[in-house]
Amino acid sequence: MKYKVAALIVTAAFTLTACNDGQLSVSPVRDVQNIEVQNDHTVRVECETGICQFELTTANHDEIKVNMFYNSKLPFEKIEGVSVTGPEGATVRIEGNNQFTLELEGSDKPTKVQVIDYYRN
Repeated sequence: MKYKVAALIVTAAFTLTACNDGQLSVSPVRDVQNIEVQNDHTVRVECETGICQFELTTANHDEIKVNMFYNSKLPFEKIEGVSVTGPEGATVRIEGNNQFTLELEGSDKPTKVQVIDYYRN
């Protein structure tokens, strides 16, 4: 019985580790109050001032959707611009007042993104 439980734990740990490879990860750089990965293709960023920077990383070639908010309830009113360091900048599409998408090439190098809201504080 002990061996079956140990084997199950090792298998579960290996599966969780294998699933993490290639997943989307995010990190704040400047003026980000909260940032979270909602799923493998969607990020939520809270930026009180309306201007902030963050980094995105994934090992897979993926289209990423970013939703911008001032706080937990108030979305950006109108994205003025999105600046991306590197070739991913050419793939940015503003999809709505508080949402944009970009394609990450799938390297482990972080892509730096700066977002500016038109009605920033």
